[in-house]
Amino acid sequence: MAWIKTLIHIHTDYSYDSNITLETLARFADRNGFACLAVTDHDTIEGALRLQSMTQTRVIVGEEVTTLDGHLIGLFLQERIRPGMPARDTADAIREQGGLVLAPHPFVKAFGCGLGDAAWEIADRIDAVEVFNAQNPWAGADAQADEFADRLALPKFVGTDTHYAGSIAPAYQVMPDFSDPTGFLASLRSARRTVKRHPLSYFASAAYRTARYLLGLSSPPTFGARYQPAYTSGPDTSAVALPQS
Repeated sequence: MAWIKTLIHIHTDYSYDSNITLETLARFADRNGFACLAVTDHDTIEGALRLQSMTQTRVIVGEEVTTLDGHLIGLFLQERIRPGMPARDTADAIREQGGLVLAPHPFVKAFGCGLGDAAWEIADRIDAVEVFNAQNPWAGADAQADEFADRLALPKFVGTDTHYAGSIAPAYQVMPDFSDPTGFLASLRSARRTVKRHPLSYFASAAYRTARYLLGLSSPPTFGARYQPAYTSGPDTSAVALPQS
């Protein structure tokens, strides 16, 4: 059985708060032996779709969806999931297209990104749990996620949650190869996980940008070169129309 080095929960510059270009990510995967990338930009799948045509590395099309209750990740998506819905409706929309529902940093309280109590309310919809997040400096939240996964006997994964090109893959898994969503979940159960947080410089950069925004000294961080606002009044074409290079 082949084992593959897999990176889950990655942001590119199709996310408003990431500066990692698709070209950078493709080169990084090739040079560092990553056979599979689960790309999960905020509220869009455009970057993941384009990356599939740019690399021999397997790319799982994902999306970190902003719900009314916190963030959810959908993997193996065919179409973009509309943000701004309740978590249960979001999970159902992911499953309707044959996708998997992952709970990223479910008990992180900062910035309203964790599901918190809502994780228990939609536990019957969750397929896998992020039990270590390289961007989360609070070990207690990870421990709570690990306990949550144990109590529900759910597969676990570690997420890099990377946004900056200077630190892309401190946390990853080496797992048996798979061919579909069901196989992906089965492989997660026997994965060998590498657990390491981003370096201090990564957190310092993130804190600096956030502080400037909170103090009114800068606009929200929208430095992603290809970012398009997730909430628009027009029709959703993200699953069929890719931006030109």
